[in-house]
Amino acid sequence: MGDELFDQNAAEITEITEAAGAAADEVVEVTGNYGVPEDVQAQTFTENAGQAPVYEAPAYEAPAYEAPVYENPVVPDFSPAPADTGNILNAGAEVLREIKARVLELDELKVRVTDLTEKQQQLDKEIGAKQKAMDSEISSVVTKRRAEVEKSFDETIEQTRGRLKNVKAKRDKFKGTKVDERVSAETAELNEQIRGLKQDVRGIFSREHISRIFNHHYFFTMYMPDGLGDFLIILLSVVILLALPFGVYRFLPETAKKPLVLVAIYAGVIVLALLIFTLIFKFVKEKHAEALKQAKLLRDKIERLKKRIRKMEKSIRKDKDESQYGLEEYDEELSGLEHELDDVINRKKQALSEFENTAKKDITEEIKARFSEELERMKSENAAAYKQQAEAESKIKSLSVDISSKYETYLGKENLSVPMLDSLTDIIEKGNAKNVAEAITYYKNNLTGTV
Repeated sequence: MGDELFDQNAAEITEITEAAGAAADEVVEVTGNYGVPEDVQAQTFTENAGQAPVYEAPAYEAPAYEAPVYENPVVPDFSPAPADTGNILNAGAEVLREIKARVLELDELKVRVTDLTEKQQQLDKEIGAKQKAMDSEISSVVTKRRAEVEKSFDETIEQTRGRLKNVKAKRDKFKGTKVDERVSAETAELNEQIRGLKQDVRGIFSREHISRIFNHHYFFTMYMPDGLGDFLIILLSVVILLALPFGVYRFLPETAKKPLVLVAIYAGVIVLALLIFTLIFKFVKEKHAEALKQAKLLRDKIERLKKRIRKMEKSIRKDKDESQYGLEEYDEELSGLEHELDDVINRKKQALSEFENTAKKDITEEIKARFSEELERMKSENAAAYKQQAEAESKIKSLSVDISSKYETYLGKENLSVPMLDSLTDIIEKGNAKNVAEAITYYKNNLTGTV
């Protein structure tokens, strides 16, 4: 019924809408072809047969009447309802109920869209949490299994390396012993000469009745220097002698720390040193000059022999030819251990490669399989909710356009609420109005502010 009322005579609808909105307290009754002569109507319908009727109405003033004044309220005596012209304002309660049904449907669709949006948001969170839990478990299990594989090989590797270290230590010790034996053997003659020369020096000191404390390198450096090294030792001795008084002064009590005390200490140390040096020079150096000279020559010869021994020892220890030390057994054991270590390392690499290419994928697929059913269910629910939301939004758009184009133009947005539609329907059903326009007028005059 409503669709038939809404699609007729567009020009006439515009005139009625302008007349209805001009005055809230006036009711304008307009009929389909009010004031049009019958012969013109017949001619118009004949010429436009099969097309929507088009009529250019002559200028006229729409009849109006003064609304009667009534109290408490008294239903006015309306004129008879105008003929059906396709104007909602001329329709009755049945159209209002249809409009209400559409408005309720629109409200329900909006609520459904909100619910579906919230459902999708919740599902998105649950899917994200589930996916995160799955990824975490995959990472944890893969890391644990990889560590287990590595651990078994690492223990073997560490054991093999420990054995290698022990065998190398034994080999080095055995080689050191053999090198020492070689050094002793090859320098035995020189060492024998040194022992003989030392015996000669001791014999000189014994014959000349010189104390053994002077048979020392420092004595010959101080009293019979013959090289740069000896002069450097003498210089160092002088520096120490000059610093000694100051060191003594620092340990004195504060009350004794005076410049004169420092001078006295310096004087005492220098005098004592000179006295000792002079006494040794007079009673040892000068008295046994020839014997000390012979001893000096023998000591120099001993130093030359020691240098030769050090040079020979250095050469022997640098010799890379180890064939004479009998290390074959150790080398064979080391070679076997190194081969074993390389084999374990290669097997470890192979095992890890197989783990990455096979076991890791199997573990991942197994865990994903446990989570897939739940994830697929939630994703399916999410997709269904999205589809339902899209369908509901499409219906909302279509229904909103339909309501706006068919009803809002006539009734106004403020009259399309469910409470307002209920009030207008109630007015018509109680006989207080015969159509929508009269119901709106009645409501504005008598019931404004009650909804």
